[in-house]
Amino acid sequence: MAQITVSTTQLSALGGVVRRIIRFIRRLAFVAVAGVAAIAALLARGDFSTGDAVITVLLLAPPAILLFFAQGLQELLALPERLRKVPGEGQERLAELTRIAGEARTTRTRGVPLLLWRLRGSLGSLRDVAGLALPLRVFTPGFLGLTAIATLFCFVLAGAGVVALLVLVAD
Repeated sequence: MAQITVSTTQLSALGGVVRRIIRFIRRLAFVAVAGVAAIAALLARGDFSTGDAVITVLLLAPPAILLFFAQGLQELLALPERLRKVPGEGQERLAELTRIAGEARTTRTRGVPLLLWRLRGSLGSLRDVAGLALPLRVFTPGFLGLTAIATLFCFVLAGAGVVALLVLVAD
C-alpha cells in the first residue's frame, strides 16, 4: 500500500488560508446579523407583530448556517492534531475500560452509580476519539450548496440592513 506524505509547511500554509476564510465567513455572518437587527428595528417602528418576529427569526437562518460552516472548518483544522493523538488516547481509553471492568466484578450495589459515571466518561471520550470523520460533514454537497446560498443571502441582508438604517435615520 502506498503511503501518503504531506509536507508540514504546505499544511501550515493551507491552515493559514483556511483561517483567513473562517475569519471572513464569521465577519460576514455577524454583519448579516447586524443587518437583520436593523431590519427588525425598522419593523418595530410600528407594531411588532408575531409575523415580524417570525420573519426576523427566518432572516437569522443564513448567518447561523455560515457560523456552523465556519465552526466545521475550524474543527477540520484541528483534525491533524487529533489524528496524531489517536493511538495514545485509544490505549488510555482501553486501559480505563479494563480497570472499570475489573472493578465491576467486586463493586457492591452502593458503588454502581459511581462505576456507571466513570463508564459514561470513558465511553464519551472514546466516542470523541472515534468521531474524527464528523468535521468532514461540512464538505457534503448538500451542506456546501446550502452554505453558498446562505452566503448570498448574508450579502443581501447586509445591504438590506444598510438600507434599513438609512430609512431609520431619515425618519
